Amino acid sequence: MITPVVVLTVIGLNRLKIVADYKRITQQRGSFRVVIMVLVGLLALAGGIALRSLQPLTVNTVQGQPFNWQSEQWTVVNFFAEWCQPCLREIPELNHVYNDQQFRVLGVSFDELDNEALSGVVARQSIRFPVVISEAVADLPVSMPIVLPTTYIVSPAGEVTMTIRGEVTQQKLQKAIKQAQSELL
Repeated sequence: MITPVVVLTVIGLNRLKIVADYKRITQQRGSFRVVIMVLVGLLALAGGIALRSLQPLTVNTVQGQPFNWQSEQWTVVNFFAEWCQPCLREIPELNHVYNDQQFRVLGVSFDELDNEALSGVVARQSIRFPVVISEAVADLPVSMPIVLPTTYIVSPAGEVTMTIRGEVTQQKLQKAIKQAQSELL
């Protein structure tokens, strides 16, 4: 004879089993959903990186002009600081290179100055070449140097072909660019 207590116990165990099965199934679906969401996120990230690499990089300068990373000319990218004496000594040399228009010159302040302070440095040091605004430095495809001054030689395709640590002169830059050009041929 089946007593009401036995019936309730069997029904209770069956319900418990049903609830446990339901939780297991939904957890598996939840794990599957998490995996799908992670994959979708990774694909979106990769797509964004690929899309950004296809777009030509343009940064704004203190002078208010856009500067395109890729160009028909070679580019000299010079990191400087106002407290760095070798940096200050090479500014007239970089001004000459910029004025000759054989190569483009882009200055990058090592110090993270706001635009007003950076404009003051440009005026005090008589910098005639474009200087990128501090907010755009992180967008540049060159790393922040550990030594100042540091100069990067960039091909017309936008590829960094050479890094020069230490003070540069107009002649040193011309020689470095000729060497970089010959290595690409």
